[in-house]
Amino acid sequence: MAKRVTLADLAEQTGLNISTISRALSRPDRVSTETRRLVEKVASQLGYATNIAARNLSRGTSDTILVLAPSFEGQAISPVFTQILLGVCEEAKSLGLNVMLQQCLGQTVSASDVIRHLQTGVADSVLLVAVENWLPPTDGHAGETILPVVSIFRDLTASGLTSVMTQEADGYVAIVDHLVARGHRQFAFVSGPEGMHHEQVRYNAVRHRLSQLGLDRKLVRLEGGPFDMPSGQKAAESFLALKNRPSAVICCSDALALGFMHAILDSGLRVPDDVAIAGFDGMDYTAFTTPSLTTVIQPTLEIGRVAVQVLTDLHNGRITTPRLVALAPSFVIRQST
Repeated sequence: MAKRVTLADLAEQTGLNISTISRALSRPDRVSTETRRLVEKVASQLGYATNIAARNLSRGTSDTILVLAPSFEGQAISPVFTQILLGVCEEAKSLGLNVMLQQCLGQTVSASDVIRHLQTGVADSVLLVAVENWLPPTDGHAGETILPVVSIFRDLTASGLTSVMTQEADGYVAIVDHLVARGHRQFAFVSGPEGMHHEQVRYNAVRHRLSQLGLDRKLVRLEGGPFDMPSGQKAAESFLALKNRPSAVICCSDALALGFMHAILDSGLRVPDDVAIAGFDGMDYTAFTTPSLTTVIQPTLEIGRVAVQVLTDLHNGRITTPRLVALAPSFVIRQST
């Protein structure tokens, strides 16, 4: 049986007195922030976690951010979300906070579930990542102060949540302008899941920009799927069956674009000579495909960091009304166009 970790063990490892260790665990308000964080770090490393949990319970906080990430049935959490999580973890670590990840098997999250997490002390604050359906608080919570909840990738300010996201429409305007400058006049859009918010925003951005250029009647919408490569491959089959194929294809995600491109190349067509293809997200691997993929890079790391900073502002009362923070993407031209 492993030896039980004692206050004396913590004192030996930190160089602090036992009385200081005890205060840091039971009365953290009586010691400096640096001392508290040192004691908690060493306690966690030595397995004194249950004592920390008891201390957090006594002072009514867990110093934990709960990240709720939805996923499609049968799929793991999106690689785009894991990039955001890296930014969240880096910023949380710098602030002495913990991060807990929970996968949501579905696209709906209710305020009552979030409030329950907060009330039971599982977490002090919550990040919602690309939640498709948010069920607002019931009337019983309508008069409460603003929830320590931030929405990532979805503007839910109208529903009372401060939100951090990418200026998605700007990215698609850049794609359209680039393809038009290359001489393309007929376009296809490979969609995400029908009816999903991001799919609608991205498709509408493409259609609106083409309309401004007098080319909106030159756009064909191809049914894709849940932002994965097999869905892109399926969309390519529909594309190859067209009598008049567009010369440029704009995809709702990088994964859709790569699945589409793989099927196009397998058919004997050339990219970009016969078909130019562009994606969206800016995943690292898109620079190493053959051909490499033209795409819009979302500032995922920065979004994660900013989301944690916004949560801190909520806790400290510096944000009292829902706020939208929209970060600019980057457009990268590669071999596929």
